[in-house]
Amino acid sequence: MSNTRKIVITGSHGFIGTNLAMKLSKIKDISLIGVDSCISGSNNKMYTDHFMKHYQFCLTNINQLKNVLEGAHIVIHLAAKGNVIDSLKDPISNLHSNVTSTVCLLEAMRISGVRNIIFSSTGGALMGNTKPPVNEESLPSPISPYGASKNACEGYLSSYAESYNFNSIILRFGNVYGKYSSHKIGVINQWIRRVIQGIDLEIYGDGSSTRDYIHVDDICQGIYLASERLREKSTHGILEKYHLANNQEISLNQILNHLKKISDKPISSKYYPTRKGEVYRNSSENKLARDKLGFIPKVAFGEGVKQLYNWIKNEEFDLG
Repeated sequence: MSNTRKIVITGSHGFIGTNLAMKLSKIKDISLIGVDSCISGSNNKMYTDHFMKHYQFCLTNINQLKNVLEGAHIVIHLAAKGNVIDSLKDPISNLHSNVTSTVCLLEAMRISGVRNIIFSSTGGALMGNTKPPVNEESLPSPISPYGASKNACEGYLSSYAESYNFNSIILRFGNVYGKYSSHKIGVINQWIRRVIQGIDLEIYGDGSSTRDYIHVDDICQGIYLASERLREKSTHGILEKYHLANNQEISLNQILNHLKKISDKPISSKYYPTRKGEVYRNSSENKLARDKLGFIPKVAFGEGVKQLYNWIKNEEFDLG
């Protein structure tokens, strides 16, 4: 009998999904299956096609999901629309992409007899303007439709753990950055592209707003550690939550200073009023993840930004 574990990754062509697949592909006892709707505009498929099988369809297609899930040991659910501003513009689309698709996935898992799931949540948008640092005991207080959608998904995971004996680990990510992110429009990616092109940076507010940034390599290690924890569990109906972050606030002005050190070009910026729905300050404690999962972030922010700058310069602008 084979000891190979079949792991299904949703959002497998996305930023985190691609990085995770490349990490897990190096582990001998893991067989990877990817599911992605391919609506994000990512071209990451070319990086992982040679070592994993991909399926392209929407997660609301329960019949197709059931076929893919057959024999799976664990689902790592990364697929989502993760942009706060987009969720403000179209909350209904955000609801369908994040909540409806998650419930359909849970139903397909229930029907298929798959009970182990790792869910990618958020530590910032979920908590709103709760005074940082937040932790697993902090009460969610979302101020954007995106944050509300993640809160709703966590509620469904809790209900499936209680009602159907699912084993669920919810990972609340900090602000993730790193390579294979050409389709991402987060502030670090946007600013790096603008610096390379000589375009003014757009800063909303006075530059003092903060996020808890964490490198994608550290996130992927945290996901792997969570999968190992599920592997060790002999009971059912488990629900655990962990913050994967650096417990460090980095402001927009600090990012700007890092880019000035990295780039050989002059950088100019323009300031605009703060946007609705965006959290002012955020950081998350990671003590529980350290204690229970053995999670220890290793990539320093300055080094991570430098790596991403060089990756975007080479991959998106062919200036290597």
